[in-house]
Amino acid sequence: MNFTAKPSYYQVGGSLTNNAPNYVKRQADDDFYNGLKAGEFCYVLNSRQMGKSSLQVRTIQRLRNEGIACAAIDISEIGNRGVTPEQWYAGLLRILENNFNLSDIVNVRTWWRDRNFLTPVQRLSEFIETVLLANISSNIVIFIDEIDSILALDFPADDFLALIRSCYNKRANHSEFDRLTWALLGVASPTDLCREQNATSNTPFNIGRAIELTGFDETEAQPLAAGLVELTDSPNEVLREVLYWTGGQPFLTQKLCKLLLENPQLIPNLPPPAPPCQGGEEDAAAPCQGGEEDAAARRQGGEKDKISTSKEWVEKVVRLKIVENWETQDVPEHLSTIRDRLFRENQRIVRRLGLYQQILEQAEIVPDGSGEQMELRLSGLIVKHREKLTISNPIYEAVFNKDLIEEKLEKLSPYSEAIKLWLNSSCEDDSQLLRGDDLQSALVWAADKSLRNEDFQFLTASQKVILSDQNQLLHSATLETKKAVCDAAKALGEADSAKQKAKQWIGIGSAVLAASLVGAIGFSTLAYQRFKLAQASIEIEQNGSDALLLAVSQKTENTEALSEALLRAIASGKRLKSLVENKQKLEQYPATRPLLALQVILDKISEKQPIKASSVSPRKMTLQAHTGAVTSVNFSPDKQILATAGIDDRVRIWNFSGNKIAEWKALQQSVNMVNFSPDGKVLATAGRDSTVKLWNLSGKNISILKGIQGSVTSISFSPEGNLLAAAGIDSSAAIWNLSKLPKLILSSVKLPGHNGLVRSVNFSPMGDFLTTLDGKSTVRIWSLSGQLKKILPVQAIGISFSPSQQQYRFATVTLNGKVGLWKLSEKELVNEFQTLHLDAKSISFSPDGERIATVGIDKTVRLWNLAGRQVAQFEFEENVVSVGWSRDGRQIAVAGSNGTVWLRQVEGLEELLKQSCNFLSSKPEYFRRVSTLCK
Repeated sequence: MNFTAKPSYYQVGGSLTNNAPNYVKRQADDDFYNGLKAGEFCYVLNSRQMGKSSLQVRTIQRLRNEGIACAAIDISEIGNRGVTPEQWYAGLLRILENNFNLSDIVNVRTWWRDRNFLTPVQRLSEFIETVLLANISSNIVIFIDEIDSILALDFPADDFLALIRSCYNKRANHSEFDRLTWALLGVASPTDLCREQNATSNTPFNIGRAIELTGFDETEAQPLAAGLVELTDSPNEVLREVLYWTGGQPFLTQKLCKLLLENPQLIPNLPPPAPPCQGGEEDAAAPCQGGEEDAAARRQGGEKDKISTSKEWVEKVVRLKIVENWETQDVPEHLSTIRDRLFRENQRIVRRLGLYQQILEQAEIVPDGSGEQMELRLSGLIVKHREKLTISNPIYEAVFNKDLIEEKLEKLSPYSEAIKLWLNSSCEDDSQLLRGDDLQSALVWAADKSLRNEDFQFLTASQKVILSDQNQLLHSATLETKKAVCDAAKALGEADSAKQKAKQWIGIGSAVLAASLVGAIGFSTLAYQRFKLAQASIEIEQNGSDALLLAVSQKTENTEALSEALLRAIASGKRLKSLVENKQKLEQYPATRPLLALQVILDKISEKQPIKASSVSPRKMTLQAHTGAVTSVNFSPDKQILATAGIDDRVRIWNFSGNKIAEWKALQQSVNMVNFSPDGKVLATAGRDSTVKLWNLSGKNISILKGIQGSVTSISFSPEGNLLAAAGIDSSAAIWNLSKLPKLILSSVKLPGHNGLVRSVNFSPMGDFLTTLDGKSTVRIWSLSGQLKKILPVQAIGISFSPSQQQYRFATVTLNGKVGLWKLSEKELVNEFQTLHLDAKSISFSPDGERIATVGIDKTVRLWNLAGRQVAQFEFEENVVSVGWSRDGRQIAVAGSNGTVWLRQVEGLEELLKQSCNFLSSKPEYFRRVSTLCK
């Protein structure tokens, strides 16, 4: 037999050429081609190395043969991190110009610059309509490959997807758009690509055609058998074994065939070809009947290393060249890519691994469309087969096996050993349940994670045991207190008897005895009072939690359940009010869950019907403030007005009724931040053009400050308003003296030593020093003369000073959501607590210093008291960019990533109780219960 094979017949990785003999045509080839030729929007979203790029190459060639103009755009080439919307859309336009040879028709650079009054997506839309369609007379297909790279952009690309949708919507009135269609290819789900989940009317996926890209079956894969002819007289039989091991996965199939060519020394003396399996297509990706028995027979007889069949040949190559020591043999990378996606640490990792573990144990599960299932499908590990999800192939099952997954899960959770022992005891060994710091750490770790059912059961059981232990502790404390009271009474009786028997000791001895008794009684009374307060606080917190749990487990339209939850929250709120009547500071509240429950429940009810606020302003007001992201919001210190700024390069001023009272274009390319001076007469804006501009409230420019390299990221006035500090993306930070305004200011004090981005700069409340926070999360403290005084021992993502000069505090928040409270004078950490944000973005104090607002990537703003108890939670429809407090602390302004600003009331316990009682009083079925409760 001739062992000389053509090493280039099989190609492992990369796109196959048009005339490659080893290209395998699948049903997707015709579906993709016919759909695009008919003008349908098509998308191929699948796992990596499934042949998407080769499919695109073949489809483009077939379409061009039909006279259709095509452009192939690898969108990852434009870049993502640090790329602005302007650069990204301009990059798309430039690639279109090159693909369609439009450089002789239009100067793209000039064309783009002449339309800088339009948003980037509007410019791309106009280019398509007035340049591309006007100069290309044939039908056009634009292929966008690596579409998943938009997920790494620093801005949402929903506008781009909306543009694709608009091209189809325009067909109704503009026949020219009938000639244009789009194709998207990548590794993502439609849900992943659309960051704005509620914008279903703008997504193209609900009008497009999904092209299903499956593994090769035996009939389709026949071109691959040709490469095996020179090695074996039974190429089809060998190919069948290859497909069994790879499940038809294109990359693995090509690689295994190539490995067979490269290892001819393992070729057996093959018998004549076996008759084909019965059952047709069903057996294409599975071993023939009797395969397991044959394998058993082989194991029982013959020499260990002797290979006599094609089954053993392929199996040995798989074992030696792919599975064993796979990390060193994974060239080009394939299994490593799957590993990285499988073990990627995000909030769904525990449930994702648990789900995969379940499939390993059960062989298949029913698909439910969950995010974890979609992640596993996009990794390539599992496929949908006969309406069930199952492991893609035996190679994946051998590499990513049960032992590996179990080991990874054990390393992930802080309670892996305890939950294993608890599950092994059929969930009956309560000694394995978590308590104290262990339970607290576990709950912090589990926050915002999608857990397995076993994890939920374990943590729930642990919390129930804690409650049981607390009840026992309360009972024990009750008995001890009763005993203390009895002992005190007994002591009084004994003292009285002693005085009768020893009147001669009336002098000093009596006084000492009396003092001792009074002290004992006082101590016992104080202990009893503290016990009663602790008992009431625990009950109030638990009742508030119960009300909150009842509300969040209900759908918004279930108003009856929400009303019942509100009634419970009112009851716990009333009890809390009776405990805190003499406590003015929120930090001293023994419980806060009733506040959170009342606010969240009222919000859920108001989604269906309006809740009348006790104050003049509504609880929540929405302003369509800007085109594109709102970058900054800031309240005036002395007037009822609010300033907003956005990437549309505009500054707008609003009153608290939501009316716009002033607007101007800043001419700074984009306004990154806006800030009122302490006297409220001047407005400062930070520009992308490296300038800081000062304005009066009518929009007249007072001064322009220069000296920051790159885009200006942050600005801060000193408390007296005589100094202004700014920071930028290119290691720059500086201080200007404003005392000579409106004269031109040229000089500034530099704050050197930063490396790269400076996120923020802030003056202290007394104005005696300032801080900078850089891109590496380092907090530096500077004197006003520019001298570095201290570097804080914390890696922060945000910093905020308490405006209350009585508190002398400032706060930091880390990326994983840990808040640190620092003493202003010593710059030392005095307290810290964990928020629910695993990806925090910013932090800000309320003006009275009583509340801290934290922002994460979850479209949520959470408020906390200084003891680390959550007191409010506000959820929004867009990603939150920044938050500003009104000067009385009763409102926050929230800047959204898609142009919206929300004005949101911040209510205290009294206000929340009043609104809740008013709402339920208006419902006849609750009137009697509420009238008693809300006296």
